[in-house]
Amino acid sequence: MFFERFEQASKRIVNQLWQNDYLTSPARDEAIALLSPPLEFKIWVERLLLVLGALFVTASIMLFFAFNWAYIPPFVKMGGVLALIGVLAGANWLLLARGKKFAGDLVLMVAGFMVGVFMAVFGQIYQTGADSYTLFLTWAILILPWVLFARFAPLWVMWLVVCNFAMTLWWDMGFLDALFEGEHVMILLSLFYVIVYAAMLVAVKKGEGWLDKKWIKLLLAIGMFLPVTGYVFDVLMDMRGSDFDAGFWLSVVIFGCVYLYEKLVRKSLPEYSVGFFCLTVIVIFGVTRNIYEFVSGEFGGFLLSAGVVIGLFYGAYKYYQHATRDFEGEIL
Repeated sequence: MFFERFEQASKRIVNQLWQNDYLTSPARDEAIALLSPPLEFKIWVERLLLVLGALFVTASIMLFFAFNWAYIPPFVKMGGVLALIGVLAGANWLLLARGKKFAGDLVLMVAGFMVGVFMAVFGQIYQTGADSYTLFLTWAILILPWVLFARFAPLWVMWLVVCNFAMTLWWDMGFLDALFEGEHVMILLSLFYVIVYAAMLVAVKKGEGWLDKKWIKLLLAIGMFLPVTGYVFDVLMDMRGSDFDAGFWLSVVIFGCVYLYEKLVRKSLPEYSVGFFCLTVIVIFGVTRNIYEFVSGEFGGFLLSAGVVIGLFYGAYKYYQHATRDFEGEIL
């Protein structure tokens, strides 16, 4: 801690003091650690630069094709993208053989994204007239083997995003209009994430540690809770008895089951925190909605609502502290 007082301290000065017995070995090691960036930070910077490089290269390829689209022959368009995918797959193999797993997985992720670009180019050239969801569905199917074998969390997240687009666009086609309404897609998305979350728990239990990350838990929790929360909000906005249909009660059941599982069984803080926040917002919105409905005068309703919101947030904060004392993990 002695060297924190001096801005001009350096490793050379520290070593000189240590050699002259002014510093003990532990003090010297601590001083060197203070003056040297941690290894984790170096790795983080290197990976950040790799990610930025991959993003810029991918963007440059897309911009090249977009800007020169009218001047590139169809064979060159498709062949160029396919050749690029092959080169990226070969680079992934070489990097993995040299033990550079992160760089190899990042290259594979770019290759997976280029598969989607190829599907878009194919559809533009041949004008197949296929529904838009088929592009994302085919994309998800083609890169699924890479997702399973790579065990790379960002690639897995990209696959989930592609699946989301496929399901949403398929639902928008209205194939099930006789049974479901358009907003029921939110229930479908929540169920999808519940299934993915269950599969993730099984995989982690079987030793797939690459999935056992806090940010993945947060992402899946958002996917499970947020869509059904949005559906409940849509219903509460109207507050009509006819709106409490099967979709509303199904959303309540999904939300309640996942919430109680995280609270009583799983006890994982990231997932439970997302559910608790969504539940708090729903309760506050419902209460303030009723206040404005039954209290006359906008100013009086505003003051009462403000007081109720502050009280509910404070009560939720105190309950959250009490309820999560024996939970595992941290949000960040």
